[in-house]
Amino acid sequence: MQVNVNPNLMIKHIPIKNCDASVYIIDDFLLNPELLVNFAKQKAYFLPPGKDGTLYPGIRDQLPKPYERALAQLINEHLFTNYDIFVHRCLLSLVTLNAEQLSNMQKLPHIDSLDKNEYASVHYLCDEKYGGTSIYQYKPESVIEVTEDNCHIIHEMINHVQNSEKNSGYLNGKTSIFEPIITIEAKMNRLVLYPSNLLHCANIDPRYSISANPSEGRLTVASFFRLDNTNTQ
Repeated sequence: MQVNVNPNLMIKHIPIKNCDASVYIIDDFLLNPELLVNFAKQKAYFLPPGKDGTLYPGIRDQLPKPYERALAQLINEHLFTNYDIFVHRCLLSLVTLNAEQLSNMQKLPHIDSLDKNEYASVHYLCDEKYGGTSIYQYKPESVIEVTEDNCHIIHEMINHVQNSEKNSGYLNGKTSIFEPIITIEAKMNRLVLYPSNLLHCANIDPRYSISANPSEGRLTVASFFRLDNTNTQ
């Protein structure tokens, strides 16, 4: 599989208010995204939920190295030119858990790391009806970016879900303690990139998004990588 970065891709930069962080939306990321869809249909060996070591509510398989190289090329050439890029993994993903199967942690916006140099991205291989991604604020303490100084809010959030009958399924919009501050709709071949320590959550519509069939489900690629500033070495 040889995927290629589209030289005519489009980038939108969204600074986050009251937070030293940004979200990037890259439309038409790859020239040939259909190769990823075909890989999902014909070759991917999806592992059961949780086997990838994350709380993702579905099945996953790691993509081959050509995708990692395409992602690194995008970042190096178009986003962060003075950084070394270390891609950890790129996971082809399908949501498969129903609302009643979710743990309390899966009903919350989450972070992937406390390190502000760690980043994540989601690459949509589906259209808008399958649901995009939102960046959230924890309203009681006005937290968007979780650090070592405020990570106690994670326990507070879990306790709230445990004690609330309203939080019974996928988070999808504003609640009594969470408020989406940025919502990005899904779009075929759109990639959304953000720091891993931002509170974020997929917008899951149970009518469409839950399926183990790549032709019918919310097919995405979740990637995780680190930026190191070359000027500090």
